[in-house]
Amino acid sequence: AYENGGDVFVTKVASGGGGSNSGLVMVFSQRTFRPEAILLDEGLLTEVRTAAAGALAARLFAPPELRQIGLLGGGMQAKFQLQMLAAVTPCRRVKAWARTLGKVESLAKELAAEGWQIEVVASAEQACSEAGLILTTTPSREPLVHASWVQGRPVLITAIGADSVGKQELDPTLVAAADLVVVDSREQCVERGELQHAVKAGLKSAASAVELGEWLADERRRSGARPRLVVFDSTGVAVQDVKI
Repeated sequence: AYENGGDVFVTKVASGGGGSNSGLVMVFSQRTFRPEAILLDEGLLTEVRTAAAGALAARLFAPPELRQIGLLGGGMQAKFQLQMLAAVTPCRRVKAWARTLGKVESLAKELAAEGWQIEVVASAEQACSEAGLILTTTPSREPLVHASWVQGRPVLITAIGADSVGKQELDPTLVAAADLVVVDSREQCVERGELQHAVKAGLKSAASAVELGEWLADERRRSGARPRLVVFDSTGVAVQDVKI
């Protein structure tokens, strides 16, 4: 991947399995094509750039008076999502759930030193209840969050986990009910993000989704009324690797 007018282009090899994330990043000069660096980051930069995109979405679409965050998942991305959010919201109150509760219990202890007040709850519904921002960071292949859980209040749902064919964290009816679906890549999200399921079910069209870059470039959209229910479908795009 490259950025027009930039000094370098980047090749990333992403590897892993069983929930782990690893790999490396190779940086080359756009002028001489010589390798400039090999970063054996073991997936760290991927975690950081994904969380940075989540923080940007929160800055743009989360309710201004955010009082509670719902977190599904207790892995590395869950940690980075919260740490990046610290730069865009003063809210530190979190209700967290994961299939392995020990993971979120460990996360709660670790992030307490950074001011996070994480309450571990027994169900995904409890984590989402009353949250103005919901973060889903699991490898689920079935819906975890349902439309009835987010009715009657402004909510941003940042869906991270669905990044390959078949993965899913949100009920398609929830995606269809959103006032705004924001994607990092329309084509990629239709293939492997949450949008794949809503489109396949005939509940949402690909054209109705707005790419994050399109939103940022359109002052008219940005200056309009804030949508009440927003889904940010994040699958990860190569330009993020270039920028990070």
